[in-house]
Amino acid sequence: MIELEYTALSELRGPLAVVSGVTGVGWDESATIRLSSGETRHGLVLEVDRDLALVQVLEGTSGMSRNGTRVTFAGSPLRVPVGPGWLGRVCDGRGAPLDGGPPVFGTSTAPASGFPLNPAWRVPPAEPVLTGVSVIDLLTTLVRGQKIALFSAAGLPHLELAAQIAAQSHAGGEPFSIVFAPPSTSAAAGSADGPDRSPCFPC
Repeated sequence: MIELEYTALSELRGPLAVVSGVTGVGWDESATIRLSSGETRHGLVLEVDRDLALVQVLEGTSGMSRNGTRVTFAGSPLRVPVGPGWLGRVCDGRGAPLDGGPPVFGTSTAPASGFPLNPAWRVPPAEPVLTGVSVIDLLTTLVRGQKIALFSAAGLPHLELAAQIAAQSHAGGEPFSIVFAPPSTSAAAGSADGPDRSPCFPC
């Protein structure tokens, strides 16, 4: 497959870049963005209109210039390797390790955005997950496969609560995993920069 590099950036605004002159680019396609400094960033196509592609730059557009920036589209959505190697690991939204460990490899890959799910195919949740936190267990009992969002203001012990849930949770002796996925956190936990949000996904 021949990779085409596009150098015509018509606009940079916030985390978005508008690439002009594109052909054959589709929605949700992943992109590699190379700056004139040699830095590499990553993006996702949010919208395509004729020869214009609206790309969300995952690392932001700070320091980017309309001149000297090259964009390559992958021809498919962002995919990450899947498998048991992820257990106990910490990664970013692209599957790159954040814990200082080696890259995670798998025998197969899956779209980072997940597959669409037909609600009619879901098995009704019936297996409770006991967290050891009485207010959660009594008022908002969790079941396997359910999500719980922990919304907190800066300075409150939401990280300690999340760690307590991870350490104490059990499902009647059945093995299960807990995945923590913070969609947005401040630079330093507990800082005054704004609210920290740390959803916890028992599964």
